[in-house]
Order: sequence, then C-alpha cells, then structure tokens
Amino acid sequence: MDYYVFKDYKENPQKQLNTKKVIRASIVGLICVIAVVLVALYVGNSEFRGWTDKYIFGKEMTENTGAIIEVDSESNSYVYAYDKFITVLNKNHLQNYTTSGNKEADLEISITNPIFASNGRYLCIAEKGGNKLYLVSGEHIIWQKDLENEIAQISVNRNGYVSVGHKSSVKMFNRDGKDLTTAYLSSTYALSSAISEDNEELAIAEVNYTGGLIQSSVKIISVDKAQTDPDNAVIYTYKADKKAIITDIKYQGKNLICMFDGQVLRRENETITEEVKFDQDTLFADININGHLIEIKKNKTGLFNQSAEAKIKQIGGNKTSTYMLNMLPKAISTYEDVIAINMGTEVDFISTNGWLIKKYTSTRNVKNVVIGSSIAGIVYKDKIEIIGI
Repeated sequence: MDYYVFKDYKENPQKQLNTKKVIRASIVGLICVIAVVLVALYVGNSEFRGWTDKYIFGKEMTENTGAIIEVDSESNSYVYAYDKFITVLNKNHLQNYTTSGNKEADLEISITNPIFASNGRYLCIAEKGGNKLYLVSGEHIIWQKDLENEIAQISVNRNGYVSVGHKSSVKMFNRDGKDLTTAYLSSTYALSSAISEDNEELAIAEVNYTGGLIQSSVKIISVDKAQTDPDNAVIYTYKADKKAIITDIKYQGKNLICMFDGQVLRRENETITEEVKFDQDTLFADININGHLIEIKKNKTGLFNQSAEAKIKQIGGNKTSTYMLNMLPKAISTYEDVIAINMGTEVDFISTNGWLIKKYTSTRNVKNVVIGSSIAGIVYKDKIEIIGI
C-alpha cells in the first residue's frame, strides 16, 4: 500500500508541483499577515513605534556623533540651512558645508546683520535695516544689489524670484535680478510678502497702525498688470477683523496661506477658508511646510502637565496627523516636509504624517536648529553638529 502511494507521488509530478505551490503560497501569505500586523502595530501603537524606531531603524542619535563645525563663540556667526547645505556667515564670508562637514563654498558677502530667506536651491540674504541684497545658489552669487531704501523683510520663491519689503514699498526681482515692479504703500507697513509659484502674483501682508485700532490686510498684485496697467494692478484685497495681526503669508500651490495671531486662513481664487483657530493652549504655529501647517498645543490634562502635541494639518484637506511630546518645546523649525521640535536637550525631527524621522539628544541645551532639504544643524554656542535627515 505504501509502495503504491509513493509510486503515485513519484509518477505524478503535477501533484508534486501543486504541493510546492501550496507551500509557497502559505509562506507568502504568512509573511503578508506578519507584515500587516507589524505595520498596524507601528502605526497604531506609539510604544511599539518608539521601540522600533530606536532599536530597528536606528533613528536616535546622541551629541558628538555627527560632523562638527567649530565656531568662535566670541564672534558673531550667523547659521542658516537651505537645500543640502549648512551655511555660516561670519566676517563677510558665507561658507556652505555638506553633511560630511566638508566646506563646499566660501563666498564674499558684505553683510553684518543678515536676514535670510530660502526656497529650494535659492538663498536670499539681505542687510536688515541696510540696503545690500544677494541671491545665492550653491557655490555662486547669482546677483547682488545695493538698494536705495532700508530693507525690512525678504522672500524668495522656488524659481528664484525675490521680493523685498521696505518701510513704504515692496519691490520684486526676477531670477536674473531684473526689477519687475514696485508696490507703494500709503499708510501701511509691510510685515511679509510672498511670490506665487508661477511668478504671476505678489502678495503683501500689511498692517495699518494709524488710528485707534490695528488693521491687518492682504493685498495681491498682478505682476503682468503692474507692468502694463499699473492702475489696476491690485487684483485682490482682504481686510482682517479689527485687532487681528497678520504674522506671515505663504503660497502653497494655488493657495495663499495667511497666518494671524489667532487663526490661519486660506485664500483660493476668491474664497477665504479658516484652516485652524488658535486658543490659549497654542504654543507655536508655522505655515512654511509643503502642503501643511503645524500647530503645537499644550495638553490640558493636569495642573502641572508639561506635555504637548503637534498637530500637522493638510492644507485644504481634512487629514490631521498628531505627534505626542513628553515635554514643552522651546522652538520649532520647518523646511519643506520636515519639522524640527527643539525641547532643550532633545530635538525631534518629524515628517508631515506625524512620524519620527530622527531623535537627537544632548547633554546641554541646544541653542537653535536649522534645516535644509536633507541636512540639519544643531547649533550650540561654540559648534554646529551636522546630521543627515
């Protein structure tokens, strides 16, 4: 009997093949089930995710494990990050460093009190309260100008178009430094400005301090009409509620995002929509993240509770991701899709889906954190530690 069963198995390769297929399918199915369970645990269980990030993915690092840039604690060194560089401006020299700590560029920039703005591979630097303006990309100064009026604020879009705010006007330049238009302000002060991603609109956030109440407004100028029909160049004006102070504006695709001290509004075409409303528990907020905004709120539970949560909201959508913090942050920094939350001796780098990218811990307080597209700098008084993100 056993002989004939064995013989039948040997003489029926199709049956043998089917058995192997069943075994393979079972193994693949088991692997898929395990993978689904692990993913579900990673997404839904914060303790499991924390253990996995630390011991499997190696997302935690400590002080002095990255490349170090030494800085003179007695001199005025200004540290910034953009694209793939950590940038240090000191004694009229702008030096770019990569993740490995190698110096890639040393540019002569005659600025002592800088303000920075960046977008993609472009870095704009200006003398705050002065008249010098530079557009830089990588190892090159694309153009430099000495303007007539004192500079108060700057912005740059991904195409290298630059806006410069003065006390009573805002100027706009293209990537080659050509002066495209100047918007004059009669009784308002430009707190911020932004250029649309298609270079066709210049938005200006204004505040009127005259009279008994503060009045904030947003004005949008057509760049084409400013050159051909200046009397009709203003194509949109929004006046905020009395006492509401506008703090920042940012183009996100076709949307213009406007942040006030109490809320964030989105303007798409002619429609104004409230994205988020702040309350007394809001600690920080930022709109300079690709397609998202972030609000960090202190948790209300317990009188002495020092925990908080970061809520990352999709612009124009209903999706909100949350990242829990076991202490109150000192500051936040953002760049493209990355958010750095500085909590003193710990810095958490998170993505817009609320997941940890990297956790950095130190034995002393971190002075500042700067972020580029694939690089971050942990700034101390006497050094900058570079980490890849």
